[in-house]
Formats: sequence, structure tokens, C-alpha cells
Amino acid sequence: MNVFFQLLTSFSAIGIFAFGGGYAVLSFLQHEVERRGWMTTERFADLIAISQSTPGPIAINLATFVGFETGGVAGAVLATVAVALPGMILMILFARFFFHFYDRPNAQALFKGLRPAVLGLIAAAAWNIGEVALVRPATMAIALLCCLLIARWKVHPVFLVIGSAVAGMLFL
Repeated sequence: MNVFFQLLTSFSAIGIFAFGGGYAVLSFLQHEVERRGWMTTERFADLIAISQSTPGPIAINLATFVGFETGGVAGAVLATVAVALPGMILMILFARFFFHFYDRPNAQALFKGLRPAVLGLIAAAAWNIGEVALVRPATMAIALLCCLLIARWKVHPVFLVIGSAVAGMLFL
């Protein structure tokens, strides 16, 4: 099957079902990338780090990187559009009705049901990436320190990314 068709179908499906935002879709993206044989878990973890360090939504950044690695510039453009367009269309349609139905009990129940599912998807992605990222005591220490700094003192993520990159160059 043509790689461009694979990129289109994979990233369109991800774009349609990317409930919960970029982090929630990481496990879906990882599964698709590994299923297609486009890259290893380790390589995907590296792309997550790069995607988190560059401006823009993480799912779109990842789509761009995966598309580029798989199909060059054309693959990057195709994967980026394929992952973004379905969500944009759905959000436009959803926005038309959101404020009209938001206060209804069924809508509130829907959102209360989606929240734990999104949390589970984010936790699964964290677990999968943790298996390849937390392989040494130093990487575990960096992760725990970042978690503490952001949770307790609300340190801006940009400083954590820069500090972690420097720590990686110095200690790993």
C-alpha cells in the first residue's frame, strides 16, 4: 500500500478520534506508528520530546515529524493536514451546538464520562513512554524532579524542557 495513502488514512483516523487533546492521543498515535512499522518505541519517544519542545500542539507536531520521516516534505504536509482537518471540522460543527446543550444533564453526564477516559489515555501514553524513557536512575531523577517542580511550584514547562535537555547533555 502506498505510504501516502497510509499516512492519510492513519492520521485522518487519529484526527477524528483524538478526543482529549494531544496527550490523550499519544497512545493511539504510538500504536499506529508501531503497527505500520514506521518507527520503534524509542524513536517515537524521541519525537515526543522534540514535539513537546517545539511550538504548536503536540499531536500536530508529531504528525509532521512522522510524516516527514515516512514520506519527506509531502508526507509531513499530508500527515499534518490529515490529523488537523477532521478535528477542525468536528469542532466547528460541535461549537454550533455546544452552548445550546451544555447545561443539559445528558451533556454534563457525557463530559463527566469522557474525563476519566481521557485521563486513562494520557496515563497509558505516559506508561508507554516511561518504559523507554526511564531506563536509568538519572532519567528517573529528571522525570521526578520535573514532576515535582511543575506540580508544587508551577515552574513553566519551557524551563523544564531546557533544563532537562541540559541535564541530559551533562549527565547522560
